[in-house]
Amino acid sequence: MSTRTPETGIVATVDVRDLSTVGWGPLRAMFPHFAEEIELGRYLKRLLATDQTHAVRVQLHRDQDGRLSTHVYDIYRLDETDHPPT
Repeated sequence: MSTRTPETGIVATVDVRDLSTVGWGPLRAMFPHFAEEIELGRYLKRLLATDQTHAVRVQLHRDQDGRLSTHVYDIYRLDETDHPPT
């Protein structure tokens, strides 16, 4: 089993603060990390439901100054030949 992560390219850079599939109201202000985690999960679920993407890797986006963002993620499509279905 290979330990490398084969990537076929970046699919998206997502700012989870901009995602809003649920009417959060004041809950988003009170629990922002929870709301962002749910929104990212829903985004990934829709992305993986397409025929174009079967596996992804999610990592925090690195700003130009080298610091990791707390709310922006890079989504990479993985090469499905190295990740056969179970």
